[in-house]
Amino acid sequence: MKKINYIILLMLTIVVASCQPTYVKTYSWAYPVAGDWAVKAYVDGAEAGGPYEIRTYNSAFGKDSIFVDDYATTSSNGNFWGFHAKAAVDMTAKTFQTALSTNAVPSYGIGVKIMNGKIIGTDSISFEIQFSDDTNTAGVGYATTYTLAGHREVGYDEYVQK
Repeated sequence: MKKINYIILLMLTIVVASCQPTYVKTYSWAYPVAGDWAVKAYVDGAEAGGPYEIRTYNSAFGKDSIFVDDYATTSSNGNFWGFHAKAAVDMTAKTFQTALSTNAVPSYGIGVKIMNGKIIGTDSISFEIQFSDDTNTAGVGYATTYTLAGHREVGYDEYVQK
């Protein structure tokens, strides 16, 4: 009788163990550049606002570009500026930039320049950004260079079930 109980217990253990789901962690090709970031804005080293939510994610154009996005629908709905720009990415150096990108926010097609974008480690981001509608007293655009810098708000591992 003890042998039968032992065999039944062993079989139940095997059945229960085989029913446990296993998850394999998979990363997007854009990791660690892709992520959700909490950043502050700086002008000439002085804090100019924030924190703002910025997202970087892979594009469907291949493994040479990402989108940099503050998910604002206009420049006045609570995020930094209202921008969605495609940037060239170097995954080896974890850097990104644009020469000039047209803002993809609907009805807000301004020019956006992103310079010196980089991911430091896996949890920090920094880049400079300029906007064509940010004019100086002479009416010339791209007057101010903003530095957006911060940390990863949501880690990539939190997106993947464990």
